Formats: sequence, structure tokens, C-alpha cells
Amino acid sequence: MSLVKSLENTYQDPFLWAIATEVASSLRALSDQTLAPQSVLALLTTPPDANLGHSSLPCFAFAKAYKKSPLELAQAIKRAVEKSLESSTTPSTIERVEVAGGYLNFFAHFNVYAAALFKLIESGAYEKAPLLPLEKREKIVIEYSQPNTHKSMHIGHLRCLILGDSLSHILNRAGHGVVRVTYPGDLGAHIAKALWYIQNFAHSEYQQTQKLNTQSKADWLGAIYAKSDEKLKLELGTPAEEHNRTQLKAILHELYEEKGAFFDLWKETREWSFEYMREVYKWLGCHFETWYTESECNKPSLELVKQKLAEGFFVSDSGAVGKDLSEFKLGFAMFLKSDGHGLYITKDLELLRRKFLDPEVTSSIYVVDARQKLHFQQLLKTAELMGFSQAAKSRHLSYETVNNEKGAAFSSRALNTSGLAALRADLETTVRENYLARYVNEWSTESIDATARDVAIGALKYGLLKVDNNTQITFIRSEWLRLDGETGPYLQYVHARCSQILEKQNLAELNTAFEVTEPAEKELLLALGRLPASIAKSALEHRPHIVAGAIFDLAKSFNRFYEACSIKDAVGAARSTRIHLVKGTALAIRQGLGLLGIPALERM
Repeated sequence: MSLVKSLENTYQDPFLWAIATEVASSLRALSDQTLAPQSVLALLTTPPDANLGHSSLPCFAFAKAYKKSPLELAQAIKRAVEKSLESSTTPSTIERVEVAGGYLNFFAHFNVYAAALFKLIESGAYEKAPLLPLEKREKIVIEYSQPNTHKSMHIGHLRCLILGDSLSHILNRAGHGVVRVTYPGDLGAHIAKALWYIQNFAHSEYQQTQKLNTQSKADWLGAIYAKSDEKLKLELGTPAEEHNRTQLKAILHELYEEKGAFFDLWKETREWSFEYMREVYKWLGCHFETWYTESECNKPSLELVKQKLAEGFFVSDSGAVGKDLSEFKLGFAMFLKSDGHGLYITKDLELLRRKFLDPEVTSSIYVVDARQKLHFQQLLKTAELMGFSQAAKSRHLSYETVNNEKGAAFSSRALNTSGLAALRADLETTVRENYLARYVNEWSTESIDATARDVAIGALKYGLLKVDNNTQITFIRSEWLRLDGETGPYLQYVHARCSQILEKQNLAELNTAFEVTEPAEKELLLALGRLPASIAKSALEHRPHIVAGAIFDLAKSFNRFYEACSIKDAVGAARSTRIHLVKGTALAIRQGLGLLGIPALERM
């Protein structure tokens, strides 16, 4: 069976898979115990220095099971692997293996490895074949981007959106089915505040705003919410406080009852927010299969809790309804207040029920900030106890805040918070002035505008994805837009450089003879081979920053290769090898950027 055919269902790197199968075969010969090649793959590491080997297997993990010391086991496997390689009639991607303590260090046969890897790249398997075995592939609902209507969206909101979008791409690439879900907050006290302020202090402004475009309406609503919050705080402790509280309560009552003048005002202004959200998602290339809202889950969630109360699942105490989760160290989870109204967790329970109506869905991932940890622990444990088996496999993927250069988190309540429209305009203008001004007489205005947009998106997305999601981020525009260093524009530039090199080559003349001799060629080939494993690891751990780091390392390897290895002066197999390396790098970086939701540029 051909290598491509054998790997078509699950992609495996030719070098790492050869190690895994040789080791697994050797272990079977040493004992009646068996170890699957996939288990060996999970143990392989990359040595800190290529002189020590190109992949390493620590034998400590299973030496006890084979009743040998790690060193004895490593030596026994080495002898078995060498015997297998000597007797094989097919060239192996493994050139040799050495023992260092309890480690087996494998060295690649680079010419064979190049032929095998580029065959997979040409076949499309490198870019498209699932990375996880069939039994590990699932259908997963990913919920992310839950902005509140009637509030400004700022860069802080983008971390959730971009993290969830990238994870969706990565899980899909690994082989999972993905259902993208958004859940805007269109009900609650913040909306009552905005409607209260419009009615009492800005009704004439509202009438004028009705005539404006989507962006202006959204900006106005965001400013109204900030002003309402400020106004209510100023009137705390004054005679107006009680009157304000009464009005806000009456507004919320109308929204819950779904009738009245404030309900009509809410429907109109909510749509302004929805229109703006759709524009933001379109700008950033994000999409959702399903939109849920808090308001549509509100009444059904109350009925669900009342039903489970009648069945004895929930308990009632002084009118409040909830679930005692103290045996799980999660305290008491309240689902109905004494006034009969629900809470966020109440609506989330109904939302979860809706997600799991699809029998193929196995779990849900919630991309929500770290402050909601207890909320989701209580929600998922309650759902599990209710009989939703999918809840046990579901998880809360938390993330930390995005701060400005002064160290303060962005906030919708702040009147001085820069909205996304201003941020976008600022980034795109900077790109035009600093990087694209020299092309004014060469490129069309449309091309310059499109490139400015794509570079701005690359800067934003990579800046938000390059670090672990549980690390706080400081947004520094000048740093994120740099063409050198760990940035999105740098990676887009490397891809553009590859594309420009390939434009000058006759790719039809490439042959399949490979000659990999230079250290920079070997380094780049290994980096190309490792990318799919990094994507698989990112999918398993739900950490997109692993992909971001892998393509940055690949780009650095390419630049070292570009400086050290001339394509122009190379001939024969050496030239063909180097063009293949450029072509493979372009495809790998384009794939990696795509998983981060970043456009890959052909010129820059």
C-alpha cells in the first residue's frame, strides 16, 4: 500500500510515523505486551539541539511494564530497529538511532524524508487529511462571542471572538465536526439603563439617530449606555435614586412580559446592535451557524426549572429555587430568585438543552472570560445530574482580559473607550502610511485598501492569539504592526516573499529527486514536518497559541534558509529541493494563518 493511501484517513508525519511503527514493532518482539504506534507518537519529543537527534523517545514511561531499566530497554529497541532497517528493501525516513541514557535519539534520512513529505504535500493530505483517528473525532458546539446589545464593542470583546473562531478552525482541521454558536446578551439591567436614559434624556437624539447608518447607531447606543451608567451612579444617595430604581424595574417588567413602549424601543435598538455585530463579524471573516439570544431562552428556561422542581430535582427555599452542589464543592446554585425571575445560569441551562437536541453533538465548549469559572462549573454539573451526558465532556475555555498600554482593561462603561470602528480606521491608516505608500502609483486603490485591511486583521488576530488564553494581553499598536518579530504582519510578509519567489519559477520543471545537505534545508524540512503535529496538539488542548508559535518558528526557519541557500545558483536536485521547500513553506504558513483566521497575502 502506498504511503499516501495508508495515511489518507489520518495524517501522520513520515519520519515520526516510521519511528512509532518501528518502536511498536520492536516492543512486540520483546514481550507479549503491545503498544500502539499512536501511543509511541504521543511520547516523542524534539531534542534541544539537532546534533543530538531529530526526534527523541524517553523509555522511562514504559520501562517498568517491560521489566527493564530505561537504558536496557533503549538498547534493546535500538538493536531491533537497526535490524529492521538493515533487512528492509524500502528506504526508510530513519537514517540511524542512538542511545543516550534512557533516551532513543532518531536521526532523519533527509532525502527519503523530503520525498515522502512532499508527496503528501502534493497529494493534499498534508493540508486536508484529518489529524485525529476516527474514534476521537466528535461533533462539538463551540459558543463564543457573547457581546451585549446596547453596549460598545471594543478590542476586549475581540479576544473571545477571535479565540473561538480560531479554535473552531483548528478543531475542524483536526477532524471534528464543529457547530459555531453565538449568544448575544439582549436582556438584563444594562439594557434597562440604556432605554431609561433614551426616554428621559436623549429622546430627540434617538429620533435623529434612526436616520443614521449602522456604525453610527451602534456608536450612539454605546455612548448612551456609558452615559446612563454614569448618570445613575451620580444620583445614588439622592432623592432621584428610588425613582430611578422604580423606572428601571418597570422597564425590565415590560421586557420580560414582551409588551409595551419600552419593549418596542428595545426591539428596534436591539436590531441596531445585531446589525453592527454582523458587520464586525463580516470584517473579521467570522461566521456562526446558529445565533441564540438570552431573550429567546428566558421564558422556556423558567418553565424548565419549574418542571424539574416539580420532579424533585431542584429544591425551593424561601421562594428561591436551586440545586445543592456542596458535595461537589460547588456550593448552592440558584436558578430562580424569590421574585420568580431567572438568572444567567437559568437561561444557560435552557441554552445547553437546545444545543444537545442534536443527538450527534457530544460536547459544548464555552469560550467565556475567566471570571465565570464557578458559573460554568455549576451549570455543567447541574446539567450532568439532570441526565445530559454531553455535559460531562463539555468545558469552559477561559481567557484573560486585554489591557491598554496603561495596564487598564477595556470597558464598555468607559466614555473614553475607543470603539472597533476607530480601532480599525487607525490600524488601516497606519498600514497605508507606513507600508503601502510606496505602492500608490503601482497598485490600484482597491488593492491598497484590501491589503491594509488584511494586514490590520493579521496584526489584531495574531496579537490576540500568540499567547496562552489565560495570560493577560497588553495591546500596543506599534508592536503588533511590526514587520519583524512575532507579529501577524511578519508572517504575512514571509508568505508574500514565498509567493514572489515562486512566481519567478517554472514549477512544471520540478523533479522528484531530492538533495538535502545544508543545515538550513534540514531545519526547514523538519519544521514543515512538525506543523501538523502542532495543529493536532492545539486541537487536543484547545490552545490556538500552539499553532501561532509553530508557524512563527517555521517562518524563522524559512528566513534562515533564504539567507543561507541560494535558489538562483542551485542546479538539479538541489534546486528542485529548494523550490519544493519554498512551495511547502508557503502552503504551511497559509494553512497556519488560515487556522488563526488571518488572510495570507501574495504581495506586500
